[in-house]
Amino acid sequence: MKNTSIFSIRKITLIALLSTLAYIGRLLFSWIPNVQPVTVILLIITLEMGLVEGILTASLSMILSNIFLGMGPWTLYQIASFAIVILVFSCLKPFWRQTWKQPLLKLAFFTIMAGLTGYLYGFVISIFSVYFYHIPKFWVYYLQGLPFDTLHAFGNIGFWILLSPLLPRIIQKYQTKFQ
Repeated sequence: MKNTSIFSIRKITLIALLSTLAYIGRLLFSWIPNVQPVTVILLIITLEMGLVEGILTASLSMILSNIFLGMGPWTLYQIASFAIVILVFSCLKPFWRQTWKQPLLKLAFFTIMAGLTGYLYGFVISIFSVYFYHIPKFWVYYLQGLPFDTLHAFGNIGFWILLSPLLPRIIQKYQTKFQ
C-alpha cells in the first residue's frame, strides 16, 4: 500500500534535518549581528520543496534556536516574519524552475532577491516590534534598524552565493533517492 499522506516519514525527516541545519547555522554565526544562513536556507527550501515546507522549517528552526538564544514573544514575530518573506519569495518559484540561457544571470537575479529579503524581513519584524513594544514612531524605529537590515542583506548575498549551488542538489538527491 502506497503512503498517500502529504508528509511521509522521509519528508518529515528531511524537514527535521534542514531545520537542524538552519539552527546550527544560526548558532554558529550568532556572534555576527543579523548575518546567519537561516534566511537563505529557508528560501532554497521554499524553492525546492514548497511553501509549507519552508514555513515549517522556519518555525522549527526559530523555536530550536530561540531555546538556546532566548525565547520570548519575539519568537512568534520571527516565525511570522519569515513566513511572510517565504510567501513573497515563493512567487519567484517559476523563475527558479526555468532553464536560463545564462546561468550567471539566474545566479545574479536570485542573489539580489535574496539580499532584498533581508530588508523585507527587517521591515516586517519592525512592524511587529512597534506594536508589541508600543513604540510611537514606526519610521524612526525602522530607520534605526536599517544598518542591521543591511548586514542581513549582505549576509544573505554571501550565503546565497555559497549555498545555492549546493543545497538544492542535496535536497533533490535526497528526494529522488527516497521516492
